[in-house]
Amino acid sequence: MGDGRARAATTDGDRRDDGAAATRTAREANGDATARGEDARASEDARGRGARVARERATRDGAKARARGAARAGAATRARRGLNIATTTAVGTYVCWMLMGTVAWISHLGERAPWLRFALPAEGYPGNAPSSAGALGFVARNVPLSLVFVVPHSVFLPSRLRKIFGKHGRLMYNFVSAATLHVFLLNFTPLKTPVVMTIPFNANFHNALSIGCLAYASYAFLSSPATLGLLGVSSALELRDSKYSNPAAGMDAITWMGVTTWRLGGASAFVLFTGLSIIPRELTLGDCITRCVAAVYLRQRSRSFREWVEKIEGIHLLTWILRGTLLSFACHGALRGGGNVRTVGWILFGAASLAGILRLAESESPNAKKRSISRAASFDVAEAAPAALDDVARVNRPERWHAWNPHARMT
Repeated sequence: MGDGRARAATTDGDRRDDGAAATRTAREANGDATARGEDARASEDARGRGARVARERATRDGAKARARGAARAGAATRARRGLNIATTTAVGTYVCWMLMGTVAWISHLGERAPWLRFALPAEGYPGNAPSSAGALGFVARNVPLSLVFVVPHSVFLPSRLRKIFGKHGRLMYNFVSAATLHVFLLNFTPLKTPVVMTIPFNANFHNALSIGCLAYASYAFLSSPATLGLLGVSSALELRDSKYSNPAAGMDAITWMGVTTWRLGGASAFVLFTGLSIIPRELTLGDCITRCVAAVYLRQRSRSFREWVEKIEGIHLLTWILRGTLLSFACHGALRGGGNVRTVGWILFGAASLAGILRLAESESPNAKKRSISRAASFDVAEAAPAALDDVARVNRPERWHAWNPHARMT
């Protein structure tokens, strides 16, 4: 009986030991499962953090790439803008230099003032070997050469070039015109004889008059904001202010130079510049032929010139009277010096014929459609032309400011 109880106790102890062992085993299993779950969660968290870090890194890299792209695009834009400004400035400067240099070349300023030759196109005067075949050879040599300028200037108009070069169309038109005119001046063959007229006053005074008037007219031309529109600079640089717009459709540089000179200095400055200062010291037959052809071409091609001349009719006639007076004095001096009366008569007849031809060229065709040059340019006699002090008393208060400040844009 005692042995039964001992065996029962042993069995109970074994059972308890087995239960404890099972409990420990279950606990260990649960612990392992918990550990594995925690490891799985930790691994999942690690993978999530890695993905977030990767996404954040990708976002930062994308932002940096976009910033670098924007910086490169901005640098490229600034480079293009800088190149556009530099190119436009260079072309505009060249066109202005050619315009001023052509005026100097017409008056033979480089020949009269040799110290200016280095700064003038074609040295500022017709310096090539003269024609040895007389007037016919002079015409035969220079007429084909003139087509180098006339054809591009008449065919490749700003409206056509704008379709090719966009906002640079007008600037390109001026550049082509200036370059072809430069070629013409460099290759022009002069005709030195016969001498039609010699200026009858002091050579130093004549030089000072030509240089002073050219400098004044150049300042008037360059200081007007509308000149940038005429040259095509404002459209190339996208200057939106209306004061930089083209002064008028079809306006030419020569006419605008005269207009700006009038506005800044009045009628006296205009007469001195266009009537006296651009006449060379010795006016030859070749000079007369060249001026006649150029003047007819300007009057036929430029409506703005004809309308401007019509508005300043009296002053324009005064310039012709002054030129006729100079010619008369020159002929009188030639006769007193033993000149040929027949030669003097032919000179006067040629001068009268030239004046008649130019006068006819200035007149409008009876069937021509009359229209104003431009409302924006305000080429009214009461506003655009009278810029001298004598006219100040005859205008009302708002217009008086424009009389004192001729470059102010008028509407």
